[in-house]
Amino acid sequence: MNDVAKSAGVSRGTVSNYVNGKKVNLVTQQKIENAIRKLNYIPNAAARSLRTKKSDFVVFIVPNVNSPFFSELSYHMQQELAKNHYKMILCNSNNSPEQEIEYIQMANMQKVSGLITMSYAEVSNLVQTNAPIVSIEKQVSENVPLITSDNYQGGRLAAENLIKRGAKNLLFIAKYPVINVSAVRERGFVDYCNEKNINVSRFLVKKDESLMSSFDNFISSNIHKENFTYDGIFSDTDENASDFCRILVKNGIQVPQQVQIIGFDGAKIYPNQHVFISSIRQPTELIAKISVQRLVHSINSDTQEEHTNNKIVLPVSFVNGMTTR
Repeated sequence: MNDVAKSAGVSRGTVSNYVNGKKVNLVTQQKIENAIRKLNYIPNAAARSLRTKKSDFVVFIVPNVNSPFFSELSYHMQQELAKNHYKMILCNSNNSPEQEIEYIQMANMQKVSGLITMSYAEVSNLVQTNAPIVSIEKQVSENVPLITSDNYQGGRLAAENLIKRGAKNLLFIAKYPVINVSAVRERGFVDYCNEKNINVSRFLVKKDESLMSSFDNFISSNIHKENFTYDGIFSDTDENASDFCRILVKNGIQVPQQVQIIGFDGAKIYPNQHVFISSIRQPTELIAKISVQRLVHSINSDTQEEHTNNKIVLPVSFVNGMTTR
């Protein structure tokens, strides 16, 4: 920093102000930027955090990054953190409690500003963190803010849209075991069907069975006179809904003419992607925004607060794609 100041002809304090995002007049700013390029100066974030006892890093833990929903959420999370002058460290846990614990321990050692976790593993009683934490979808503890979509209403919305489009014999599909948000989605779906006196069943892929072969065997055994027994399908994820749709078509069942399908998440691989699977869309941008707001509030709070509203439930919406009429 001294070298940059000398090259730019300004004080070290002025360079420090520029590096830390404080206001510097335009002419001085240009001098400093020229000196930085000339000297290839890179601020040492670790050293700065040791001196100031503040870090500008936030850890975001997700179960995986190879699905459109987690990919889209990660993008919006990074954008929201950047707006608040934080950098995101993305950690993929692969649904492994051991990996999650390692990431949390790493966060403690690196003294990051905070953590946002979308954890499905039972780690809340296994490891502690001194950094502020916000959870998404699954409650970590009563003292940790929880941001979640309205999964119950999402299940009801799926049933409502299938029924009003003419479906009369509905089916819920998922992988075993149906827990956490998936169980809430199923409950909303079944409750709405029961209220409307609509037949509803479930099919679960067993834990150690191949998803595609299980779907294939189930569909093959439920075809009667070239018609599939069920005319409305709801899945707890878009991925499962998409795979089920593919096997239906493979078996000669027309979607959506004979069978209508709705998934859950409604995320896109790219912004202008045309919606294929009709879905219950989660508000990824809003989830990220509220999560970062709650985390930043906790980071800036001098005392440990007792939150009266630690659970924030966000609205979902139905997106009509090509698998419903």
